[in-house]
Amino acid sequence: METASKNIVLNVNGEFIADPFAPSISAFDRSYLYGDSLYEVVRTYGGRFLYLEEHLVRLAKSADLCKMKLSKPLSFYAQECEKSLNAFNTLNAPKLTEAYCRLVISRGTGKIGFGTENILSGPTFAVIVQPLNPPTPEQWEAGYRYGVVDRWRNEKRALDPAAKTGNYLNSLLAYLEATNDGYQDALLCDSAGFLTEGTTFNLFYVKRDIIVTPPFSSGILDGITRRTVIQIARRMGLEVREVPFPKERLYDAAEIFMTSTIKEVAPVVEIDGRKIANGKPGKITRRLKNAFTEYSLARSEKEKKS
Repeated sequence: METASKNIVLNVNGEFIADPFAPSISAFDRSYLYGDSLYEVVRTYGGRFLYLEEHLVRLAKSADLCKMKLSKPLSFYAQECEKSLNAFNTLNAPKLTEAYCRLVISRGTGKIGFGTENILSGPTFAVIVQPLNPPTPEQWEAGYRYGVVDRWRNEKRALDPAAKTGNYLNSLLAYLEATNDGYQDALLCDSAGFLTEGTTFNLFYVKRDIIVTPPFSSGILDGITRRTVIQIARRMGLEVREVPFPKERLYDAAEIFMTSTIKEVAPVVEIDGRKIANGKPGKITRRLKNAFTEYSLARSEKEKKS
């Protein structure tokens, strides 16, 4: 356990925990009792956070959707993330290690019961910073194999996927279903049979050089990387359509790729056991991967100088 935790920084309510795997949050915290929490994941480029502001804005939107009142301004959480990153960089000095950061905010701690009258504290938070583990070049070239599972994506009127919450059982069960069938991860449809997204990522396919992705209105997370990739693609002169589509559209796609904070833009080479095109990353996927990385590094450098 010591080896596993030596590069991890854990900040709970502003205090660093010496052993990140030691008990540090009450069993009566609502994140534990009910999954009543929000979270965001952000990574570094060149040792600095990028897209942190966009992630915190989305956090505030998630709080509104979940009727959770944040007790601190977004700038406070940004400062705590930066403080935790500084501690992580000090821990790993002199070697620069890119970092993964997860901010979790719970509604609070208190007596068992749904009502807010049972909460005895304000919102609690934790910041986890650990080494980034992006795909290796070999993993990226090999691409990913996903399966469309029987389990539906949460309906917006039940638990809106636009809210990034700690209640992740829908995605977790979909992931277990897919991996049990031999796939690396899952894609989920809505109740009408239209593709929505993966368990932790957004989805795109390419046909006749047109990029297609499910619309935000279909009940998906407003992915920061998804949003940025769409902007980059359109600036490159590529057509991007945000429209609903069934899983069968993927089977004869020229390319499929996914987007996420950690994997950025990554190729999907197999769906439901069917090889996509020639089973290798496509030209548009490569172009967007390179363009996104270049854009992110350039923006990071620009923000460093400002």
